[in-house]
Amino acid sequence: MTTSSQTATGGFRFDAWAWTKLLVLCTAILFEGMSLSSINVQLAGIQRTLDLPPDQLQLVASSFLTMYAALLLAGGKCADQWGHRRMFLVGVGIFGAGSLGAALSQEAILLITARAVQGVGSAITAPAAVALIIRGFPEGAPRNRALGVFSAMGAAGFSLGVVVGGLLTEGVGWRAAFLVYVPMSLVVLATGTRVLDRETDTQPPQNRMPWLPALLITSGLIAVVYAVGRVGTGSLTVIALIAAVGSAAVIAFLIIQAKAPAPLLPLSLVTNRRMAAACLALGGAFAAITGAMFLVATDLQERQGYSALAAGLAFLPQGLAVGLLSTPAARMANRRPAPRLLLAGLTVITAGQLLYTTVEQGGYITHLLPAALLVGTGIAIAYPASVMLASEAASLDDQGTASGFLVTCQQAGGALGVAAVTGIQSIAPGTFWTGSYSLWGCFAFAAASLLGCVLLLLPGKGRKSGATAEAQHTAQRAERTQ
Repeated sequence: MTTSSQTATGGFRFDAWAWTKLLVLCTAILFEGMSLSSINVQLAGIQRTLDLPPDQLQLVASSFLTMYAALLLAGGKCADQWGHRRMFLVGVGIFGAGSLGAALSQEAILLITARAVQGVGSAITAPAAVALIIRGFPEGAPRNRALGVFSAMGAAGFSLGVVVGGLLTEGVGWRAAFLVYVPMSLVVLATGTRVLDRETDTQPPQNRMPWLPALLITSGLIAVVYAVGRVGTGSLTVIALIAAVGSAAVIAFLIIQAKAPAPLLPLSLVTNRRMAAACLALGGAFAAITGAMFLVATDLQERQGYSALAAGLAFLPQGLAVGLLSTPAARMANRRPAPRLLLAGLTVITAGQLLYTTVEQGGYITHLLPAALLVGTGIAIAYPASVMLASEAASLDDQGTASGFLVTCQQAGGALGVAAVTGIQSIAPGTFWTGSYSLWGCFAFAAASLLGCVLLLLPGKGRKSGATAEAQHTAQRAERTQ
């Protein structure tokens, strides 16, 4: 029996049914983008209502990112084990429950936990959504179009989040900016149960779910982010102990992965120079970007008198630049060497972060707007280049894992960036030359990312490994078509 999205000859067409299915799946990346950006305009209201110290305030922002990053690989494994459709709907339900919990929270620990639950939901939903797109849209133009719409929804969500979050926070209160996801999640659940195809493959999974590695990487990232955010506000001995335990958990995860027959993360990916460059680029860039947005959004509302909506609109050009330039940049990535584009994008981001150091002392038109536009332009250039590098580094069978690892590094970088700038604020609250030490820390993250990628992508060994990987992909595709 054919669905309405198929013609009598079996050809695929984008009709209302196919678009409905795609838009339901796109809510995964839409919710993620909105959650990442809207929290920046909610923080000032949250701090006033719950009277949170800086280290707890950064946990409100970073707990979502930490859980999302830590569980993304495990979330993809769960989807493969227990069904993509089922886990997509479960993830949406968990995200909605976390949103309701955040809206009703009366204490810091409850709000931080609810934000973490949102991250768990997103970590389950996102890989399941990508898998459902790959399964539900034929290879070639239909699938490429569907994945392009999916990616664009991330930028749209980021732009929409600061506006909707600011509007709701200013008009109703910060709780409303969490509560809005509850009816949205219910609509997605109701629609998804009708339009998403049920999987017919009922064979039992070949490998058991690797719970221990998932627990190690999750607890390790949580401990490291918490320790970094506590710098300057707690006992140095305790902070060092927590950081050591977290680092040991991450190392144990890598050791187990090296010996596992079916690892969550093959170490051949981690040690590949192109994969390392892509992960360093997004991890370092988003540490800088997320940290700077956290600092500037708080300063705009607390010191400069911006309303939540005005603060949201102030960051809107950054999201719009990403959305408008992503498609041309992706086309450019098909015609230009990925390493060159990645370095160009990181250079633009670093320039934008340098300008960000001046925004606390300067005006919007002369300082914040150019900084936001530069950073948005840099993301649009660097992101598709990093995805291409990751794809070249992985074998044909590891493409999904490489993509998941890349996003994990991006989100982990964002969580660590927010935690780090909070620590810098605590130990060095003053200013240096054009801006605060914490904003200079964000610039340092971007500059270090750029320098590291220059070293990793120098001609020679790195270029040779990339060419070898690309040749392997071509051979594998040729074998499959025979």
